[in-house]
Amino acid sequence: MNTAYPNLSQILRVSLPALLLAQFLIWPIIGLSLPYIGIIAAEMTLLWFMALHIRRYRLSSENLLLLNATPISTLLLTIPIAICCSLVVAELDLHIANLLTILDLEMPLSFQKNLLELQIFNEITEVPGGLTALVLVPAFCEELFFRGFVLSGLYTHYGPRWALFGSALLFAASHFNPWQFIPLFIFGLFLGALVYWTHSIYPALFAHAINNLASVAGINLRTHWGIEELGPTQHLPIAMTLCAALALLAGLFLLSRQVAIMPLSIGKKTSAELPSAGPPSFN
Repeated sequence: MNTAYPNLSQILRVSLPALLLAQFLIWPIIGLSLPYIGIIAAEMTLLWFMALHIRRYRLSSENLLLLNATPISTLLLTIPIAICCSLVVAELDLHIANLLTILDLEMPLSFQKNLLELQIFNEITEVPGGLTALVLVPAFCEELFFRGFVLSGLYTHYGPRWALFGSALLFAASHFNPWQFIPLFIFGLFLGALVYWTHSIYPALFAHAINNLASVAGINLRTHWGIEELGPTQHLPIAMTLCAALALLAGLFLLSRQVAIMPLSIGKKTSAELPSAGPPSFN
């Protein structure tokens, strides 16, 4: 058994308390009065619990979190792929929302209102703090946790399929938003695939930030300038959706053919775990 990576039981013991604490204690106490600070505090809760686990078991953060170097060409290719994925997932989200409305299971208006208002900048001075809280911090914290800590652990103990599926499932559930569970799950699979193919956390972190930025930009363009094309309630033309989907598939194929700088070392025994002639290690 590879003890250098967390198993499912350990992952759940870290993630469930962190997510419940962030959603039902930290956010109500801080976020309702100071939304941006509340988001940052809630997101950092994931890293705090993860760091405690890493320290307790003396794990290698670099290997566990896949902090491997990435070619510039891979990061540049990630940009159009992430944009296309954002368009396709957003379109899917709209279709699911329409279906839920028909079934009388639509997202409550109060929930929709809170999600939208959280992303709207009323003053130019709100932009730096808003981009930090809505774009950068969630991408950084969630990728290190779900595509680093969770995916690496599941990959080691259960293989790549369960790693991709399990990390995406936990990622979608962590948002406590059942109305958007399917788009979040698919986006989680996409981010996991980026990590799996590139052997690094950075492309997924980059793509996550691009998706968040596209969402915030679309809402503010619609609110302040009346530009509906990228808004959260406007369907894309069918031709544009198809082009985005085809470009996404082509981009993922090219990305899967890129040569990674570092091997995918998760699941392999570290030097500390290999047999030796010396005294036993208790690390």
